[in-house]
Amino acid sequence: MKKVVLGSMMFLAGLLSCAILIAGSALKDITINGGYSFLWNLSSLGLVPVTVLFSAIALTGLLIALWGVFEKNK
Repeated sequence: MKKVVLGSMMFLAGLLSCAILIAGSALKDITINGGYSFLWNLSSLGLVPVTVLFSAIALTGLLIALWGVFEKNK
């Protein structure tokens, strides 16, 4: 049960962090013709490695939570 809670909290933290970064970078330069994307804004701000790190934290949390769910109890 502890693995499920830990994994869920890690997944939630990573997911929310990625969502905040992507939403913030998408709102930075709003263009009418859609010339810029959030990936371009992330790379221009130098936040791509941070986004990858937060995505890795979310994926690790998901894997830990799934491991806790499917673990056999004694």
